[in-house]
Amino acid sequence: MSNILICKTGALGDVVRTTPILRVINGNIFWLTSKEAAELLPRLETLKILTPNEIDTLKNINFDIVLNLEEDVELAKSLTKLKYKKLIGVYYDFESNRLSYTDESKEWYDMSLISKYGKEKADLLKWENKKTYQEILFSMIGKKFSGEEYLLNYEVLPIQKKDRKVVAIEKRAGKVWPMKIWPYYDELRAKIEKEGYEVIALRQRDTLIEYIKDIDEADILICGDTLAMHLGIYLRKKVIALFLCTSPWEIYDYGRVVKIVNPFLKEAFYRRDYDEELVKGITVDMVFEAFLKIVKDEN
Repeated sequence: MSNILICKTGALGDVVRTTPILRVINGNIFWLTSKEAAELLPRLETLKILTPNEIDTLKNINFDIVLNLEEDVELAKSLTKLKYKKLIGVYYDFESNRLSYTDESKEWYDMSLISKYGKEKADLLKWENKKTYQEILFSMIGKKFSGEEYLLNYEVLPIQKKDRKVVAIEKRAGKVWPMKIWPYYDELRAKIEKEGYEVIALRQRDTLIEYIKDIDEADILICGDTLAMHLGIYLRKKVIALFLCTSPWEIYDYGRVVKIVNPFLKEAFYRRDYDEELVKGITVDMVFEAFLKIVKDEN
């Protein structure tokens, strides 16, 4: 049986959207990830989950494929030194002392921070790209993406009919993308509650499984392009996702996501600062109308 190593440690949403690959590869699979993300990965007989501090345990294994999806110098150095027939993705070029990437993965990494074209051209390629992450990911290993679902450490149960809709709102976002934080969630919540719907404000939990359970209590999820969005997709919820500064085209929505795209997306695209005027491009009415449409369509 072949040995396959996947390295995807973060961000958490990116780990989730990488899991469909587990549905199309066979063998003894090793996944190198962060301690936090390890909680999300499925418990499979053929999958061994490790954290980066356990990388030395891989030195004596002969891998058929090493798939490195992390732009981390120290990780790349360690992975490049392993025994393998083929490495796909990011590796460390010891001759030039820098990160590089293989031809199979250039469609993705040409748009990245380590792009051989530099940041300006990489950002332009990112803007022009209309392929989903999964399409590009699958093509790296010679597969065709056909809508394979996420695969996580949480059982999705059939959705039960309720007397009234429960709405979950996630207004938080990571520190990397300040413009993902939309300032009007409280105003939106008031409008939804005025219509008679129960609204859950998602909050920090001790474990990610508890956080998933909170989202699972809802019928409709409203959030940004965050971990919550990916979990809502996995849980088969109706998701309203706000794309304030990141690509809506990279997200494969499985027919479950209403994407609200910032009219000023081009000006805000992948900026890591905060511009209040650009964030205001998505109005409360835009999101509220999308919510009302979902409710109407399901009644």
